[in-house]
Amino acid sequence: MDTDQELEKQEKNIKKSLLKVFLPIIAIIIPILYFQENDLDRVRQEYEKIRNEEYQGLVLKKKEAGDYPRAERYILLKDYRKIHISKDLFDIITAEDSVSKIEDCDSIYCYLKNGEIAIEDINEFRRDKYFNLLDKKKKE
Repeated sequence: MDTDQELEKQEKNIKKSLLKVFLPIIAIIIPILYFQENDLDRVRQEYEKIRNEEYQGLVLKKKEAGDYPRAERYILLKDYRKIHISKDLFDIITAEDSVSKIEDCDSIYCYLKNGEIAIEDINEFRRDKYFNLLDKKKKE
């Protein structure tokens, strides 16, 4: 019986020790992550990086990292550039379709073999995040 009580006491001591170690680590990591997500310069750089990309070419092949909704989907252009696209665009694009993105634009243009043009805003999330953060900073 004494051994059970002793084991419980040791278990409580271990839990207290782990708590003493992990609480300060968590207390440091959370503010770092918060400030990193709300750093206007970093968010602007991410937004402008995608916005300032420029490419065009024929689709060599389509690739998919799985058959689930959030799977990574991309196309490979003839110059072997890898372009990430949404599931909707992935479903309609085929090999030999033409893809282009001009500089200072957030959209990708896909010229399909059947004559249709599919346009996708590939920078919407980053743009919204940047402008929301910019508005928030202006109000402060």
